[in-house]
Amino acid sequence: METLKKNSLAVATPILLIILAISNIFCPLLVESCNAIDKEALFHFKRGILYDPMPNYHGLDTWVPKTDCCVEWRGVSCDPTNGRVVDLHMSGFRDEGGVDSNFGLVGTLSPYLGNFTYLQTLIFHDLVDISGPIPPELGKLSHLETLILSNSKLNGSIPSTLGNLHKLKDLELGNNSLSGTIPDSLFQSMKSLLTLELEGNLLTGSIPSSFSNLVSLKKLYLRRNFLSGPIPLGITKLKRLTYIDLSNNNMTGRIPDTIGNLPKLQSLYLNHNKLTGPIPNSLVKLSQLQDLHLDHNKITGPIPKSLGELSQLQNLYLDHNRLTGPIPSSLGSLISLEVLNLADNKMTGVLPCSIGNITRIQKIVLENNMITGKLPPTMGHLTKLYDVLFSNNQFVGQIPSSFGNLKLNNLHLSKNQLTGPLPQLEFQPKSYDNNFDLSYNPLGLEKIPDWLFKLNIYNLTLVGSGIKGKLPQSIRTTYTSYFHLYHLDLSSNQIPGKLPSWIGNMSYLESLNLSNNRLSGSILRDLLNLNNLYDFDVSRNKLSGRIPPHNISYPASAFSGNLGLCDSPLPP
Repeated sequence: METLKKNSLAVATPILLIILAISNIFCPLLVESCNAIDKEALFHFKRGILYDPMPNYHGLDTWVPKTDCCVEWRGVSCDPTNGRVVDLHMSGFRDEGGVDSNFGLVGTLSPYLGNFTYLQTLIFHDLVDISGPIPPELGKLSHLETLILSNSKLNGSIPSTLGNLHKLKDLELGNNSLSGTIPDSLFQSMKSLLTLELEGNLLTGSIPSSFSNLVSLKKLYLRRNFLSGPIPLGITKLKRLTYIDLSNNNMTGRIPDTIGNLPKLQSLYLNHNKLTGPIPNSLVKLSQLQDLHLDHNKITGPIPKSLGELSQLQNLYLDHNRLTGPIPSSLGSLISLEVLNLADNKMTGVLPCSIGNITRIQKIVLENNMITGKLPPTMGHLTKLYDVLFSNNQFVGQIPSSFGNLKLNNLHLSKNQLTGPLPQLEFQPKSYDNNFDLSYNPLGLEKIPDWLFKLNIYNLTLVGSGIKGKLPQSIRTTYTSYFHLYHLDLSSNQIPGKLPSWIGNMSYLESLNLSNNRLSGSILRDLLNLNNLYDFDVSRNKLSGRIPPHNISYPASAFSGNLGLCDSPLPP
């Protein structure tokens, strides 16, 4: 019997050893507590936090000595095989209005963070009031793949030791107060970096040539700094780039012709710099480009006809430059375009009829140029168009009747040479930014149409438009949109007749200017006592009678130039 037991045990022992070995391979033994070195580093980080208004939100209330940091500490994740911290993640609160400062932390970053030997992810973002320098010791985190220290108050320079992070894929230090130059050594060996975000800092100097080593880079964010010098040619060698944002800096020189060598580029933001020279024709090779922002520079020359071949382009911003020549008819081929902004240039010629082919267009801005000719009737085919901003040009003739097919938000045609009559227009449902402005055009309207006061608009402006006809004396009660006007300016026309009673029913009205017309009769008592009216001017008319008592103190200048008016605030 004993012999049988010994034989059974002899057979069972190797089997148990095999099962144990297999289980160790496929189900590693769990380590219950985190490493002492990591736990010490976590406590040092916590000691650097001087004030935490929301410890329950950030999870620091769970960081207590008697508990396991790998199991119970929120924001901390460990490798189950060795108990080493691999992920440290803490964030503030962000909503549609941005980062909420009430959820931030006050303190500094401890150099002990460099002791997390196995750390792969370090994310401290939207913490608002973390200040002081970035510890150079972070350069020891040789396993780190993600480093995000964004949206706080970190200052000082970017440590060159971060260049040792050879496995890094995501480096985000944006929206802090980092200063100095970008170290040239930083990118010598970051072959795996996919995203680089340094935006919203105080960085100066030029973009280092070592950027050309970022062979895997897809997204580059450097906007809102004080970077200067030319766009380095090295950036245009990074074939995987899909997103470049160098906007709001002091970049000079020309846009490199080699910018067309980035086949995957979808977004290019070079706006708000000091770039000169022409728009390079090589942009036509960026077949996947969706966003092109070259506005607020000193770019000269014409718009290349080849831009019309960018069939994926959705947003084209070339405004606030020194562009000349006509708008190429080829832009009518931009079938995906939603926004076209060419304002504040020196462009001439006519608006091509091909503009009516851009059926997805929502906004066209041509203000402050010298475009001339008539408005193309084909624009009436653009059923998604809601913003037409063409002020301060030399457009002539009438507004095409086809504009009545549009449902507008903003129609700005002031300071042109447009004439009446006006076609009946429609606006989007009531919005606080709906505007209708035809000021300083020789409209010469013999009658102001009723529908003008029924539009769903916030601001109606017809200053200096040569209007000769009376205001409508009545508006049918089925139309109540005019009650929602906030600003009405019909000054500097030749409008005769009495003030109609319906103006006193415009309860939302904040500003009313009827000065420099030929209005007669008395001022309505209800008009002066509208609850929201704070800006009122009927000066230089032919009004008469006593000024009704009013709750708001208007200046005497609001009533001056009416020889028949009397009472406060006019002098005796």
